[in-house]
Amino acid sequence: MKSGLRLASLGLLLSAGLAQALPPKPAPAQSQPVALIGGIVHVGNGQVLQNAQVLLRDGHIEAVGSAAEVSIPAEAQRIDVSGQHVYPGLILLGSDLGLVEVEAVRATVDTAELGSFNPNVRAADAYNVDSELIPVTRYNGILTAQIAPEGGVISGRSATMQLDAWTAEDALLRADDGLWLNWPPVRALQFDFATFSLQLKDNPEYGNQIAELESLFAQARGRLDSQDASPNLKLAALAAVLRGESRLFVRTEQAADFERAVRFAERHGIEQLAWYGGAEAMQLAPLLRARQIPVVIGGIHRTPQYADTPFDDPYRLAAQLHEAGVTVAISYPGTMNARNLPFIVGTAIAYGVPAEAALGMVSQVPAQLLGLGDQLGTIEAGKRATLFVSAGDAFEMSGNDLKLAFINGRQIDLEGRQQQLYQRYHERYGAR
Repeated sequence: MKSGLRLASLGLLLSAGLAQALPPKPAPAQSQPVALIGGIVHVGNGQVLQNAQVLLRDGHIEAVGSAAEVSIPAEAQRIDVSGQHVYPGLILLGSDLGLVEVEAVRATVDTAELGSFNPNVRAADAYNVDSELIPVTRYNGILTAQIAPEGGVISGRSATMQLDAWTAEDALLRADDGLWLNWPPVRALQFDFATFSLQLKDNPEYGNQIAELESLFAQARGRLDSQDASPNLKLAALAAVLRGESRLFVRTEQAADFERAVRFAERHGIEQLAWYGGAEAMQLAPLLRARQIPVVIGGIHRTPQYADTPFDDPYRLAAQLHEAGVTVAISYPGTMNARNLPFIVGTAIAYGVPAEAALGMVSQVPAQLLGLGDQLGTIEAGKRATLFVSAGDAFEMSGNDLKLAFINGRQIDLEGRQQQLYQRYHERYGAR
């Protein structure tokens, strides 16, 4: 009897703790027009509109402009955002958000499958819409994320998710938006305990990995050309990239390796290519500009690539590529600190990227890379009403203070576990 009571009590305690830890309930659909009045609107395409009005209706942006240009219906909810900044929702590229909860707990890590060649893996099938890390991430203005698998040579296919939904199906904006390839390095940086430093060492598996990669894509091309409909999940998964319907994202930091990836793409008729990582991208700037290959900088707050590289090389990379005419996007690798995406953009601004161009690197450019440029990335009529209002500059730690956020016109709850903990302990200790 006592044992049963103890178990029941334990169950109640666990249930209470679980309820407290649940993320905020997804927002209901937009039920009336919403007008944001008097804000500083950063369109995302380089334009800034002072004292502007933004009208949201039925989940989309109906109008943007001055008071004379935008007619606000009588039934609209009017929100005064005078002096505040209105931005398009930021887009996080190549993230494992929703695939990892606690890195040290294996059961909560679903980023990779067994084997080295897994084009048939779909991130959309593994995405956890109830991850506690999602509210933390969107609190700083990240409202959309490309969720990408990791591991192996071909990791699988990514999916674009909106960061407020009941189910993964509801969150899905575009399934299989890209295929992720970890290009096998000829030589890789490895830690050498003898010298206690990073050293370039030969990759003994390089030849076998490239041979298998070439064979797999050749088979997929042959299957596509012959219109072979026999079941083969791996070959079928490569078809969209070979048809030019989705993008091949190549993960590597080294210029020599990406140059090999470009030649590989040419051999197999791959039209849409992107470089994720790109620490040495300036070495290939003329090639990238000429072939219109975008670079997704996978991290700015990091140490230099080599011991003799200038300390500020990662900070200046975005500005250098932008000045060289290369299309640039900025992302933040990993999950736990992805919320800091706006602040690494702030570093890029401090090191030479024009502020509005930097905004485009986390809004307009990512939307275009994902094939969603007609829906997301800028505050323009006809696009999804996915945007946020900040009290100050969203790319400054002191200014990033979200007052409102909308996803498809739905005003989302910005509170997450961290805000709840702040309120809890502020009530106890804040007055002291």
